[in-house]
Amino acid sequence: MNKISNIEEFYKIIEQPKPTFVYFYTNWCPDCFSVKPYLPKLEEDFSDVMFYSFDRDLDLELAKHLNIFGIPSFLMFNKNKETGRFVSKFSKSYKEVYAFIKDTLEG
Repeated sequence: MNKISNIEEFYKIIEQPKPTFVYFYTNWCPDCFSVKPYLPKLEEDFSDVMFYSFDRDLDLELAKHLNIFGIPSFLMFNKNKETGRFVSKFSKSYKEVYAFIKDTLEG
């Protein structure tokens, strides 16, 4: 999974014509670490989707702008438009994130 390092890069990436999955995390979040092991499998399962990660603490203004207050957060974009969002206060399983991506692509 490619890492996004700044806000300019983020906005350039979400302009892509392919569906783009962005995983927002922090280095101090236990739930963020619990999802990392299955992210490579999701990349394999959805080879037509671009996968990126962004440390929310690198730019809190972007997080506020996108209303990302819970982490981990998963957002889908297509051609600069947000097409899906999966945020909850509970740990996320592989099946839940898989279903989110699949439903967003089919929606």
